Amino acid sequence: MARHKYHPNIPAEVEIPRKSMGEVFFEAVKKSGDLPFLFFQGKGKSYNEAAKEVRKLANAFVDLGIKKGDRIAILTPNCPQFVISYLSTIYLGAIVTAVSPLSSPKEVKFQLKDSGSKILVTLDMYLDLVREIRGETELEHVIISSVADELSTIKGFLYKNVIARKNPKVGKNELKYKDVLMNGKDKEIKTDIDPENDLLCLQYTGGTTGTPKGAMLTHYNIVSQAMILNYWLEWIGGKLPIQETMIGALPFSHIFGLTTSFFWPMSIGGMIDLIPDPRKLEAIMKDVQKYKIQFFMGVPTLFQKLAEQSYITKYDWSSLRMCISGGSALHPEVMRNFEEKTGTILVEGYGLSEASPVTHVNPADAGIRQDGIGMPIPNTETKMIDINSGEDIPEEFDEDGITAEGELLIRGPQVMKGYWNNPEETANVLLDDGWLRTGDVVKMNKDGFFKIVDRLKDCIFTSGYQVWPLEVETVLINHPDVSLAAVIPIKETHTHNEIIKAVLVAAQDAPRHDKGALKAYCKQHLAPYKVPKLFEYREELPLSPVGKVLRRPLREEAAIELVQSEISDS
Repeated sequence: MARHKYHPNIPAEVEIPRKSMGEVFFEAVKKSGDLPFLFFQGKGKSYNEAAKEVRKLANAFVDLGIKKGDRIAILTPNCPQFVISYLSTIYLGAIVTAVSPLSSPKEVKFQLKDSGSKILVTLDMYLDLVREIRGETELEHVIISSVADELSTIKGFLYKNVIARKNPKVGKNELKYKDVLMNGKDKEIKTDIDPENDLLCLQYTGGTTGTPKGAMLTHYNIVSQAMILNYWLEWIGGKLPIQETMIGALPFSHIFGLTTSFFWPMSIGGMIDLIPDPRKLEAIMKDVQKYKIQFFMGVPTLFQKLAEQSYITKYDWSSLRMCISGGSALHPEVMRNFEEKTGTILVEGYGLSEASPVTHVNPADAGIRQDGIGMPIPNTETKMIDINSGEDIPEEFDEDGITAEGELLIRGPQVMKGYWNNPEETANVLLDDGWLRTGDVVKMNKDGFFKIVDRLKDCIFTSGYQVWPLEVETVLINHPDVSLAAVIPIKETHTHNEIIKAVLVAAQDAPRHDKGALKAYCKQHLAPYKVPKLFEYREELPLSPVGKVLRRPLREEAAIELVQSEISDS
């Protein structure tokens, strides 16, 4: 059996308390009451101040008819209103569904309708979108805030009068967030919550493989993540006597940001610096230095873009103790470049919405970590099944100490209850004995470290061979003149054989190489059948809300092109 090389102070099984996430928050308030909880655009909010707002808003929700089990949607970037609304909802036993601010009107409408949300908390900047689709939803109230509501007096004035973000007129069944909060009662709410069965949120999948689905995550699912991730600090010497600080650059509407950059630091009484727009790279750098940030969770593209900036070395990164990358594969060159520029350690992890999300993380120890997603976190069982037969793959290793590749299955306290109102899809991924099918193909080595081969549904079948896009993308991204790459299949019009196409974004100020040069480069690193036949440069690639390159839109675009080609040939 493979042995996971845990730190001596990290147990294989962590005791998960049977608590609601609301209880966890108010325990943190007792511990860190006067310490800062949130910083937003330079303005702070203590745990005590946040707790008062949570109680008042929760009571206001009750006055609006919300009860345990009802759904409340939140459509904002990372800001105090998101945090307070989220905590207020789960405190009274209602269920949150967070909507990405990057969603299209169609996607927002789908999520609101599918979840059956009764209240939407949003910002004035999204109000036109909300009003456009509201009539096709079950919303009873829309609560409207403004970024200016949480800015300092001077910044708020400039926001409203210089940027011209005027407060819109309130329409029917629309309420101002400030008024709702002010009129809420500051009193305790006692709700009987069963952490293992009562839902905390409906976390909608990114729709990278089809229609988004609402993963039903319980309080116990999320509490388990916060507790287990806390043990991972042992790799860097455990907790400090001073307050932990986190940069909230990952969108909290995404499960990776929600768990690792909101709930985990909150559970230990830490401070969170809220970043509403992670594209403003120098603002992130300034805040890391200003607030002496210790923990930074992000996606590979964010760490890559930060490391590419010439001014990154102007800032002091010495406070950082650990950075974790997730959401997509972290290329070794990105890791090395970021670590060289900042002097910190960056490790890769893995997870999915259906698992709250973290299942694997690399040790934050440069001498132990390995290329790939790391090892399963405590309390997490894993196994692999054959991608064709579905049979368990025995834990047998070849001469290089690597198992055969197979689909990864997960079992543990973080695994969802199922998909909201979707028993068919639930049955496809949740097996009767509690195993979750991830849809990702992996390999494991004899030390118990895993490496992603690719998404099962993205496999390309060309001339009788299987090709995994990630392998080809990794080779292309290692080219110094390539910044991003997405590899997709293109069906030949008459044979319907799949040929490989690479869609590229050139590195900053780098030349765009011709097809011949790119093929020659790929042939140095790939078997001939894995080398793309088609290459295309673009200014940008489709990205998920957390910056993951999305292949599906490119595949759909290619399918349309094929249909059009067949029509023109007929």
